[in-house]
This record gives sequence, structure tokens and C-alpha cells, in this order.
Amino acid sequence: MEPFEWWNEKQKNLMEEARIFADKNLAKGQEVFWTKKFPSEILKEVAHNGWFGAGIPREHGGMGAGVTAVAIIAEELSRIGSALAEAYSVSMFGGVEQLLAFGTEKQKEKWLPKIAKGEVIGAVCITEPSVGSDAAGIESTAKRVGDAYILNGKKRFITNAGLADIYIVYAKTSEKPEDRTKYQHLTAFLVEKGTAGFSVEKINELSGWIGLPNGFLDFNDVNIPAENIIGQEGSGWKVMMAGLNFERIVYSAGMLGPMRESIRHAVGYAQRRIQFGKPAIEIPANQSKIADMLAGLQTSRLLVYHAAHLLDEHKEAMVDAATAKLFTSETYEDLISNAITVMGGDGWTRFYPIESYLRDAKVNQIGAGTNDIMRLVILRGGLKMLNKDLKMPHRKVHEKLGIPTSTATPPKKIKANEDNVLRILAEDYQVNPGLFMSREELKERLTDAVDDEVDELLKSLEAKRLVKLYRDGHGTIVLMKASYEGLRKAGPIENYKWFPDWLDKKYIF
Repeated sequence: MEPFEWWNEKQKNLMEEARIFADKNLAKGQEVFWTKKFPSEILKEVAHNGWFGAGIPREHGGMGAGVTAVAIIAEELSRIGSALAEAYSVSMFGGVEQLLAFGTEKQKEKWLPKIAKGEVIGAVCITEPSVGSDAAGIESTAKRVGDAYILNGKKRFITNAGLADIYIVYAKTSEKPEDRTKYQHLTAFLVEKGTAGFSVEKINELSGWIGLPNGFLDFNDVNIPAENIIGQEGSGWKVMMAGLNFERIVYSAGMLGPMRESIRHAVGYAQRRIQFGKPAIEIPANQSKIADMLAGLQTSRLLVYHAAHLLDEHKEAMVDAATAKLFTSETYEDLISNAITVMGGDGWTRFYPIESYLRDAKVNQIGAGTNDIMRLVILRGGLKMLNKDLKMPHRKVHEKLGIPTSTATPPKKIKANEDNVLRILAEDYQVNPGLFMSREELKERLTDAVDDEVDELLKSLEAKRLVKLYRDGHGTIVLMKASYEGLRKAGPIENYKWFPDWLDKKYIF
């Protein structure tokens, strides 16, 4: 793959170095599919290359190459195998991001140089036996006792369980309803491996992520020094949310490698497989699938690295990161499936790596926030971000054609009274007969209209059965529409009639 135009020389060089490294270790990575042993020796080489410090500033022993650099490395390592890529990625968003954004200078000085050298691996601990997407419902508790906190609870589906040296653990530090309402009831703690009362309870046997330790953690009266808080007491939700964009970008980058490898295998296979007297790549069905695969990969990479660039520029990337994660994870599943189809029965055997990639497809749609959550994030953030662009245009009846058309010119304002409100609603019926009018649209048409005055006018008209009103859960009037009686009062039926020129007049009555 080619570097993007906006990458700096450091990032471009890093991509080439990581690509060569991945090429060299492809066979070792595929050994893991059979042995299920974590590739610790390859991880040591990653550490030796200084890549754990890709996103860590130089003053803390890192490369200072930004989020883009972390994504580049995650993409190339994922070509070797998901175990290696996930171990690296989780360490990045299970320690580095939280410390950089919320850590004290003392915490940064203690941990970041060690992470940069690969001496310390990280993990993030949110999910619990009874808590998944509803992260605010965390049940693990941490109670203050002097200069320490006593942590109790369990975490599950924790990647790097047992492998990691530091664990960013989120626990409840307040039972007050007002703190829960304000999302000030959680606190983030840095818990070190080997701390008394902290243990691995179980390692999961997963369908995918072969060779990667993932499991349950138990915290039984674990004594955590207050100085190990990331941020402040009660700021855990803020710490958690702040790191999600970074997590989703790096997590998505880790899907790009298998997508690239699948295309390599599918294309090479189809060029060498003879069916019906010609190479399989000449069969239109295969060409169509390969075209979709190429388009999916190109689009996914653009989304991932655009979002990474936004973070590097310290710009808002919530919607972009969620979009990258949603699109890439769903494209991944289709792409891998198409690759297997192109390769036929061979693609489904374990003698090619494509089968193992398919095992990771579903967890890609669950990890770093489920895709249902991504859609919710995109909906809420996207509507807010595009608020002005999504505002329904003004519509009016075309003077010559008599049909409803959009216009950039706002309609003239008229005095606020019942007759004029009905007139406005009647005009809205003419251009949007099946829709209610919004409160904002109505107020834009009325001169010096204040909320209380508008409410009184609408309630009066409702009492007279001239309008229909829709109220939200708080009882606020948000939408309104003229009733049939209201339309008749606003004007004669001729005001609403329209017929196309081609219609025979004998059909009009």
C-alpha cells in the first residue's frame, strides 16, 4: 500500500520499516494459528524497534510520531497475526492514551519511558460479568481508606489478561444518585500486576484472536495507592470517553492487514487457478468480488487514517473514529468472505490464513464498542455536527408551476396571532402535506415571537380543534399541523388544489 499524501517523512519511513518487518515474520505469525502460543519473541522485536513509543512524546522516551504512527504499526503487525496486533494495540489504548491525557507528571515519568521501551505492556479493564456496552453501570467498587483505595470486583473479556504489566481499571467510587446522574461516580486506577488480591480468574477460549490471552480478572480487597488514580476521583467516565476515539482508530487499523493479505491471496490464487479452461480471475463473478474487496480496503484505510490525522491535529474525531470502526469492521467480514469464495474450498482450509481471519470478523464488530453503539454515536454526533446542513430547507409554492419547491430565501415574517398561525400552517400543508411543522420553523415566520406567546396561541387553536399538536416527553410543544377544520378556516379549497397540465379536465370535479 502507498502512504497518504498528508503523512510526514517519519510516518512514511515507519510504514516501510513496519512493512518489511511484517513480510519477514509472516510465517512465524501463521505458526500461531496452529500452536496457539503467543508470539512473545516477535513482540520483543517490536519493543526493540521502539514501536511501543510511536505515540509517546520524545520527552518521555518515545518517537513522538502521533496516532497515525500507532495505526501504521497496528496495520502492519496485523498482517503477521491478530494476537500480535491486538497485544500491541491494547497496550497503546490501555495505558498510553490515558497517561498522556490525564496522568500526573510523576505517573508519566514513571511509566511512559517503560512502555516506550516495551518493558511494560498495558490492558484496559471496563467490561464485567454483568456490564458490557452500558459501561456507566460498572459494579466493581473502590473505597477510600486513608491514602489508598480498596478495590473489589471482577472484569471479563480483558485482552492481554496475564500478559499485561499494568491494568487501567474503572471502578465505582460513589453511590450517590446525583454523582451517577452526572457521570461522576467512576474512577480510573492504574493497577500493577502482582498486587496482592489481584489475579487472573480464567482465560477464555475464543473463536478468533488465536494465541491472544483474553480473560477474567478478580480483585479481592486490592490495595491501590491514591497516587495511582488516573485523573481525579470521579473523573473515570471522562477518562474512559476521552480514550475511545484513539482506541477505535487503532483497533480499526488492526483490521486492515488481514484485509490486505486476503486480497493478496485471493488475487494470486485466482490468477493461478484454471476453471472452465481459463484462469479463475477472468470469471466475471470473481472480478466483481475482487473489485468490491479493493474498494472496501481503500475506503476503510481512508476512513481510519483520516480519523487518525484529526487526532494528531488535536481536532474532534468522535464521529470519524466511530465511522471508521463501523465501516471497517463490517467491510472486513464481507471482504474476507469474498476472498474465501474466490478461493473456493482451499480458502476454507487452514492451510491458507484467510480462514483464521474470518474467525476474527465478529469480534471486530463487538470490540472497542459494538457496532450498534457506533451507530448511536454517529447518529447523535453526526446530527449535532451537521446540524446546519441537515436543517430542512424552506419550501414554497412555485409561482408559475404551482408545485412545492425548495428555496434558500426565508419567507417573510408576519405578526403573531391565531389567523396568521393558521395561515402559516396552511402554507406548510401545501408544500409538506404529510408533515408537521416544527416549533423553530413556526417561530421563524412570526415577528417578535416568544415561547410563551407561541404556546398560548397554539393551545388556543388546539382547544378550537383547528390544530394538532405533538408534545415531547417533557410536555413541550415541538410539532404542529393544521387540522381539516383549520385548513378550511385558513382559506377556501381552491387554495389547495393543483392539477398537472396533461390531466383531462373532465376528471376534475
